Amino acid sequence: MDGPPASDAYSRPSVRAMTWNVCGEAGRATPGTGAYCPDRNDPQAKAAAVGEAVRAGDLNAVMLQEVCSGPFLSGLNSGSGGPSQLDRIAAELGPEWSFRWAEVWRPATAAFPQGSSYCRAGLTGTLSVAIGVKGRIDWQRIRTMPVPVDAGQSRTQALCVGAAGWESHLCTAHVADFDAAARQGRMTQAEADGLHADQIGVIEEMAAGLPPVVVGGDFNTRLRAKLQPLYECDERSYFPGDTAAEPTHFSPATASTAPATGAVTDSRYGTARLDYLFSTEAFTGCDSWTEKADQADCTAAAQPSCSNIATPPVCTPTGTSDHVPVYGSTQGGPGLDWRMNGTASGGSLGLTGTLSSGASWSTEHGGALELDGVSGTVTAPGPVVDTRRSFTVSAWAKTDPEAGISAVLAQDGTVISGAMLWYNAPDRTWRFGMPRADGPDRNVDQVISRTQAVPGVWTRLTGVHDAVASTITLYVDGTPVGTVAHTATWAANGPFVVGRDLVKGRANAFRDGQVQNVETYDPPMTAAQALSHSRTLTAPTARAAQPSAAGAGCQALGGYGTVSSRTPTLTVHVAHPDPSKQVRAEFGLWDNTGPARPQPVALGTFGSASGKVAGRGTVSLTVPTLIDGHSYGRLARTADGTTSSAISSNCHFRAAAP
Repeated sequence: MDGPPASDAYSRPSVRAMTWNVCGEAGRATPGTGAYCPDRNDPQAKAAAVGEAVRAGDLNAVMLQEVCSGPFLSGLNSGSGGPSQLDRIAAELGPEWSFRWAEVWRPATAAFPQGSSYCRAGLTGTLSVAIGVKGRIDWQRIRTMPVPVDAGQSRTQALCVGAAGWESHLCTAHVADFDAAARQGRMTQAEADGLHADQIGVIEEMAAGLPPVVVGGDFNTRLRAKLQPLYECDERSYFPGDTAAEPTHFSPATASTAPATGAVTDSRYGTARLDYLFSTEAFTGCDSWTEKADQADCTAAAQPSCSNIATPPVCTPTGTSDHVPVYGSTQGGPGLDWRMNGTASGGSLGLTGTLSSGASWSTEHGGALELDGVSGTVTAPGPVVDTRRSFTVSAWAKTDPEAGISAVLAQDGTVISGAMLWYNAPDRTWRFGMPRADGPDRNVDQVISRTQAVPGVWTRLTGVHDAVASTITLYVDGTPVGTVAHTATWAANGPFVVGRDLVKGRANAFRDGQVQNVETYDPPMTAAQALSHSRTLTAPTARAAQPSAAGAGCQALGGYGTVSSRTPTLTVHVAHPDPSKQVRAEFGLWDNTGPARPQPVALGTFGSASGKVAGRGTVSLTVPTLIDGHSYGRLARTADGTTSSAISSNCHFRAAAP
């Protein structure tokens, strides 16, 4: 595995995923009845709704349940053979997306003793669960859920996929529910709970081998304790006013149709929380889009023409499914990732800073930005962080001994900076502050370091704003030095500046000293993450971990790719929290075909170490000659000659003669 979340979760790209039971055709077609599915027979409506949710959340992964996938099934599908729902979703999202799906079988009948899976009512394809990613899926694993054929419930499959270049895997499932059978006396509650636990066990087993992983689906339970979550999406608020743990399923409270007229007589809906999203990494934001579940009032008073006798029923829904999409973003890499070693660029925001006069490059400490204390700055068009919400800012800084009050970085407002990190010369303290308003009065909530800053010494500074807790915290070299309340939030929409702040509308506190490794993050770092970020070696990542330049065949779990060389080059990305330190990778390589053979490369032995880089970068090692046709496993760790990181994820590949 790639090490504990506290040591490297902040370094991975974010997975922005949604899980949604779209009730593609499995629900009922009659309004006012339980499990009514709006747009049940309209594949394009389903596709448009998924597309809207993906664009609204800028998602790069979707997990779908009760969706029609695959080709027209002659003799089973009664329609004209048009595109399936998943085909239309793929077209809606565009060619950058790829999909995999796994079959779902309905309860057994005399005609279908193992259960049917074809999509009915003129729809094309097979009832399924599916996963889509904005990228190329290059690995999948499917396991059938342990649901007895004669249990009266659908048998689904758990589906996991991996995508090229992604470290995170994705898994989804639709868990069968047996509580109704227990209530009706067809089995005991203990038997029902056991069948549910068996299914959850399959998902846990599949996900356990895939760190990091995001798991989502319709788990058909109100009881969170059954799910054994790591990090659960939407279990808490992520911004002020956000409602946590919202319901994800809406169903008419009673089957309330007047027999003579077909009119719906009860407007109430029952709610439940059945759909979940989990991750081995923390979420930076989560929500449930409850408006996407149908909650229409179908009574005659609200919709006089609504009648279930009509074909189709002439009732207007308010949503596209009886379930709610749940979506969230895992903790990913920095928005700004400016190494300041000759360039002010990098990070997911794609922003490049502009140097002013008085700013120059230095070779000190692995490369740094030198500022003259008079006019030197680096500026990015803003805003970079939203000062109304949670964020983290971090930088290495060294202050010249003669410096006065000296800002490291700031997110400007119109009149004053909305967030600022600085050195306060009169008492030689580091400070992180956020003003209570964008006005001329310097009314700043600020954290002050308890021990004096030492001019001339490189120091790692991290400022955290937790908008939900209404606090700001300062960390110095990974150690928390204080937390204060900050309850008056406002949007500082100006530029992001390294080397000064803004007070009374004027540039202020120009920095006299050096700055390096400026980073910003959307989530508020925890104390463990801030400590790790400042002091802990990061496990090698697989972003460049393929066993050949062509990127062929690196699989973390199951299956083998093939490399067209018997002396492949193993490549990983390594990082050290101190940008001035030399860091390398140590590799381990073993023969899975002939496990009794001596290990060609072993961690910590002669010949296992790659070349070195300063701070972070890509390193590689060309291995001894392998055996044609044999399969191999590879792992790595980061080392600086004194300490080592956690072990990376495995890479499996097969050697082939050129």
